[in-house]
Amino acid sequence: MARVTKSPEERKQELLSAADSLFRIKGYERTAVSDIVKQVGVAQGTFYYYFKSKDELADAMIRRMLDDHMGLVSTIAEDPELSGREKIVKILKEDFVKRGENLDNLDYMHHESNALLHQKMLVESVKAYTPFITAIIEQGIREGSFHTSHPREVVEFFMVGLFFLYDPGIFAWTVEEVVTKLQAIGEILEKLLGAEKDSLDIWKDLPDMPAIIQKALEAEKTSRERSPRSRS
Repeated sequence: MARVTKSPEERKQELLSAADSLFRIKGYERTAVSDIVKQVGVAQGTFYYYFKSKDELADAMIRRMLDDHMGLVSTIAEDPELSGREKIVKILKEDFVKRGENLDNLDYMHHESNALLHQKMLVESVKAYTPFITAIIEQGIREGSFHTSHPREVVEFFMVGLFFLYDPGIFAWTVEEVVTKLQAIGEILEKLLGAEKDSLDIWKDLPDMPAIIQKALEAEKTSRERSPRSRS
């Protein structure tokens, strides 16, 4: 059978997809480079042509996973018709809904054998969102809506808290507890940004928030029940 020739980018994406599939089944810690190349049907040297290590591949895979979210964020951030305040509210609201829709696709991140992968996801998320949100805060400062001398640091502080505290794989909150904490986001942001009271009411027009949270908690429970560790 003739060897199939593929473009470098196509081959790279194949390796990333194979790794993603194996991490879901076996977990990051239990997946070896040899497993990945075997699934793709290439030599081990091909893997190292694209990635220095499994760790570097994981970083690339996570960035690929974040691309969809960042497309939404960048579109809103670059909308010339929206004020800085409107952009912040819209990004947090629409990103929350989008994450709710993709929960089943990300639940494997909470497997014990994917702990390092989960940590990488949190770190890369903060790094990816920070430039966009910082630019929006700076816009709000110019418009007089926000008042802070350290926009980037405020964003980093907020994003770390947001991604960590509301991660269903870290804290076992009830639906009611998550709803209460999410409702506090607007007030927290207002204080961090020196914004007018009730100007960042993110959840005002989102009546389905409890249902989205319930789905998240159920997905997390199912994830733990079918984790690679439980099947070993």
